[in-house]
Amino acid sequence: MHYNYMFQTSSYVGNRSLMGWSVVPTYNFTRHLGFQADFTSLYMRGVVVGEKRLLIAAGPRYTFAPRSRFTPFAYAEAGEMRTTTKANDVSDWNPVVRTGIGFDCKGIYGLGFQIIPAEYIGEKVEWRDTWNHSFAARAGIVFNLYK
Repeated sequence: MHYNYMFQTSSYVGNRSLMGWSVVPTYNFTRHLGFQADFTSLYMRGVVVGEKRLLIAAGPRYTFAPRSRFTPFAYAEAGEMRTTTKANDVSDWNPVVRTGIGFDCKGIYGLGFQIIPAEYIGEKVEWRDTWNHSFAARAGIVFNLYK
């Protein structure tokens, strides 16, 4: 489970800061190659009060130094992001791509810590026919269920 911070540039309402949480189950096929699903919920702070984002995406993950205590990795995902506001009953699903780099730090008893200092999120805003570019960082606790 992660704590998320996302900075989003916006050409129609101003820049925004969003905060929230995410759950990212991961399955490793080999020592280096795996697959992850990402479920993220973000909440608006600032410009539009009450705006929420739900992101559901999945894709490959590549681990650079498996079985070490400090493990760097990179990932790429594709999926959908839903935006809702309290101002009206509109909810909009838009295609999204997400890529980033991060580090796993293994602890004891299957617990660990993960930090993702650099993440890019591209959202295709269909009603404007343009891409919205955002940048995020995440940090959180890891539960390792390996043998």
